[in-house]
Amino acid sequence: MRHVPHPVAIITSTDPRNGSDSPARGMTVSSFNTVSLSPSPIISFNVRRPSETLAALLLSDRFLVHLLAPNLRTAALARAFSRGNNTRTELEDFEFTQYLSEEGKVPLSLPLLREKEEHAKGSDIPFVLECKVHQQVQVNDHTVVLGQVLHTLGQIAESRRSEADELCLTYADTRFWRMGDQID
Repeated sequence: MRHVPHPVAIITSTDPRNGSDSPARGMTVSSFNTVSLSPSPIISFNVRRPSETLAALLLSDRFLVHLLAPNLRTAALARAFSRGNNTRTELEDFEFTQYLSEEGKVPLSLPLLREKEEHAKGSDIPFVLECKVHQQVQVNDHTVVLGQVLHTLGQIAESRRSEADELCLTYADTRFWRMGDQID
């Protein structure tokens, strides 16, 4: 399976427990997938347990999915978040800002990744999905998270053919990739 490319996403959430030193949680997943579009869009991804980010998103019931443009900066960002929970604020070109989700009973502030203004070179994070936990399934040492998409942030491409450099970052064979040439 290591030769099968998968889309890369960074999942962020907030740990709502009182007394938490750093409520922002984040991780890279390469198992992101769509499950259904109707009657509401559902996405999925897998998380190896234990995971502080998984605990945060299950406790808060909300999370953000950041899909990345295919370049060296976003590959470095994805690698930084692949080393377990990442709450670091020393991300060179990126920072956490707060996104206020008002979908639940109580408004919840979620950690939104974005380019720092002084390092902005375009849209390295072309869009973000705000999701709520729809279901979770325990499978051996992993949890499969199913999330209902509530909102999209950023610009979703119009229904047109995309160029390779407009597609999202992928992961295969222990490396990050940009999609290649169209064959059909």
